[in-house]
Amino acid sequence: MEIGLAGELIIKCLDCGAEYRIDIDSLDEETFAYERNMGDEVEHDFYGECQCEDCGNVMRFTIKAFEYPVGALNYCDEESDGCEIIESPETVVNYYDSDFDYYEEEGIRQQVSGACANIERVLRDKEAIYDITPREFEELVAEVFAQQGYNVEITPATRDGGCDIIATKEIGGIPYMILIECKKYSARHKVDVQLVRSLLGVQSDRKANKAILVTSSLFTRDARQFAERQEHLISLVDINDLMDMMRNAR
Repeated sequence: MEIGLAGELIIKCLDCGAEYRIDIDSLDEETFAYERNMGDEVEHDFYGECQCEDCGNVMRFTIKAFEYPVGALNYCDEESDGCEIIESPETVVNYYDSDFDYYEEEGIRQQVSGACANIERVLRDKEAIYDITPREFEELVAEVFAQQGYNVEITPATRDGGCDIIATKEIGGIPYMILIECKKYSARHKVDVQLVRSLLGVQSDRKANKAILVTSSLFTRDARQFAERQEHLISLVDINDLMDMMRNAR
């Protein structure tokens, strides 16, 4: 995750009223961290100063962006001294990972078509989910989240880095990222707590807002209790939850 600025910064001298357009690329940046209940809060300060050419007044200005929890843009603020900020730049968040390869356009169309067909098939017969391949299960889950408004990326089968799907969207103008791990198991093969712990570690390392473990089976009691203790950081979706999500996505 990378936080930056886009657009224009325009200030007005408080002494004489002269206006100046500031090049945002000229701003310096500092980062600070503060310990809070859900871990660190990270403050990003983009700051600069200049002297009014008309009256000599020194003007200082700072654009602030705060991550809390880490990996989630919480809010933005600004400070000024000797000037008024009359137009602020937009704070932008970029999620990036150089290890991911993306489907070509034709491949995406085929993937979506196949996933939609499998969703309809499973809704007609729940047991059909055990006949699809693990990769088809990932594509089905990705399509369910896509129908909820997420932009989804399926990671390469041999290099998933601890998650199968990255789902992103903006909520209230703030970027939100979910890491999704899929486990296509038989009905009697429950997902244990070790897999949930492992996914939580990936969520923390990748600084995602949340992680979700989706399975075609169920979870053990220990797995559910562990997930409940993590509150908003991880969710578990079993076969019954997934069926509900597919019905609601229609």
